[in-house]
Amino acid sequence: MCGIAGIRDEVLAATGGSFARALQALAWRGRDGQGQVSVGGWRLGVARLAITDPGAGQPLAGPQGIAIAFNGAVTSARAEWQQFGSGRRTRNDAELPLLRLHHAGPAHLAPRCGHHAFAVVAPDGRAWLARDPFGEKPLYVVYEGGRALAFASTVPALRALGFEIELDEREVAAFFKRGWHGTPRVAGPGRTLDDARTGVWSADDGSDVPQAAAAWPARPLHARLAAAVERCAAAEVPVGLALSGGIDSACIAACLPAPARAQVHAFQFRARGAPGGERAVAAAVAGALGMRLVEVDGGPELLDDLMLLTRAHGLPLGDPSVLAAHAVAKAAANEGVRVLLSGEGGDELFFGYRRYRAAAWIPRRGLRWLPEPPQLAHGYGARACRALRRGDYGALLEVAPPGVARRALAGPLSAAQEVIPGGRGGLARAVTFDRAAYLRRDLLPKLDLATLFAGVEGRCPFLDPEVVAAPGTEPERARADAGKRALRRAFADALPSVVWRQRKRGFALPLDRWLREDDRLADLLRDRRTTERPHVVKDGLRMLLDDHRAGRVDIGHALWLFAAYETYLRVREESACPA
Repeated sequence: MCGIAGIRDEVLAATGGSFARALQALAWRGRDGQGQVSVGGWRLGVARLAITDPGAGQPLAGPQGIAIAFNGAVTSARAEWQQFGSGRRTRNDAELPLLRLHHAGPAHLAPRCGHHAFAVVAPDGRAWLARDPFGEKPLYVVYEGGRALAFASTVPALRALGFEIELDEREVAAFFKRGWHGTPRVAGPGRTLDDARTGVWSADDGSDVPQAAAAWPARPLHARLAAAVERCAAAEVPVGLALSGGIDSACIAACLPAPARAQVHAFQFRARGAPGGERAVAAAVAGALGMRLVEVDGGPELLDDLMLLTRAHGLPLGDPSVLAAHAVAKAAANEGVRVLLSGEGGDELFFGYRRYRAAAWIPRRGLRWLPEPPQLAHGYGARACRALRRGDYGALLEVAPPGVARRALAGPLSAAQEVIPGGRGGLARAVTFDRAAYLRRDLLPKLDLATLFAGVEGRCPFLDPEVVAAPGTEPERARADAGKRALRRAFADALPSVVWRQRKRGFALPLDRWLREDDRLADLLRDRRTTERPHVVKDGLRMLLDDHRAGRVDIGHALWLFAAYETYLRVREESACPA
């Protein structure tokens, strides 16, 4: 697991950026050393977190002088070494794409399983970029006319290379509604930034390089997930599990090989003062499977990490659960864990979200005769009613009620609209949207940041391609198998019955309570520097904060968005100041 960066030599000369500063911006992603090489007109650099073969540096050179900058893991490495290992010089996963290219050509560059983002450059200037199917590992690429100019694992690294990158107004508006945003923009005529592409493609003209399709044995879901867990847990370093107390992580725990369970510590987060139901479930699972449970508690002091995480990420952090996930990762690191298994992807693949119940009934045109909920109401019923009235699945995803924008956001941000239509087949569209947008834009970047900032690699067995290919995961199956029925059937006898009765909370933080009992966020929101921003209606934000702290409304997540965006702006201003 690493941070990678690359730029064409002539582009670096034109931008006036600093490759050394770019590597420094990536240092938090790889604390075990840095390296850089020049090959084929490119500068490649890596800040490495060594999970396999600590003695093998990166970037790595292979046959005929071809070089790779690799971030991630090849979880199918054991089988791939057997197939492509002739001539291997290391145990480092990064060597596998080079050997695949050497033995089988560009159509076999992508590893069979794993989470990765990498660049391969040949001495003659040919270059390829690659990323895993769900975009588990970040890759921001700057293009001009279809030709890749530069890439990096983070936006701050690209900024250090001399590119101006910001969110446009539309994405800022989206952030203040749903807590995550789309692709930032890059300054410069004809230049674009892409952070969503997956697969393998040419860096020279942007054309796709189709990869040989993988074939999977026809076997039950339990066996598929068990194989994925075994692949993800295969590491030269200690492995842990984020055991939330929900169904997904419990299924992963059940899939761990019995001899390994005593060595794989489980970590469960609970906000201090919150109900202990999920912890009791996690304890029951760990006890039944013979695992040690490490309890992680967190209070408002977690808010102190917001500035550090925002500085590393370089973009606003709208999902406050990143703080809880980071607390778990830090606890895991303190126990010596370097790989942490996570249940991300289980809800999207097996239709676990409560909102899918409403999504199935959202009409295309909307039911305008339904009464409009109060503007600051934000419970599940209010969001479902708005979705039905508008014919808009997106209303179910909003973390801020519409009254917040109307009262506290200035100008176009207060009225921005983005509709995700319902209608016939709307449930399948909702599932497809969540996999393509919510999972990739919110959950996976959160996990990547939270774990790597603690020096831990996060891995998601549910996103293993064999699990994704399991029958019944097709979006069209959502109505029949909503509520994770497939998982319930597959693991009914493998887990304590209490697992199936517990309502999912995950890493949710009690922001409503914290905003009333602690002054950290409130002081930031009241600060003159915050209230005088052009996007803020000063009196509107102040009154919303006062109403919340008085208990008249519960809009903690919406207020968090203002604090998170203000933190982002201060980080940007800090970076613009001369040292």
